[in-house]
Amino acid sequence: MTPTQTPTIGPEEPDPFYYDYATVQTVGMTLATVMFLLGIIIILSKKVKCRKADSRSESPTCKSCKSELPSSAPGGGGGV
Repeated sequence: MTPTQTPTIGPEEPDPFYYDYATVQTVGMTLATVMFLLGIIIILSKKVKCRKADSRSESPTCKSCKSELPSSAPGGGGGV
């Protein structure tokens, strides 16, 4: 067999690295959109909980939101 001849090996197997790029792109953009919107919803829901809790008396959700602030840390001038 010469280098220019193609080898004749039984039936050809499908290429394991063949991708339908249109489907990959569609699925990727759909997942990215869903995760982006889910992140925005989570961020907004946490802000709404803190605002509602601040308007009422001290509640566990309010304390958890305030615990993230540096001024409420021990010795941080929180004034308890």
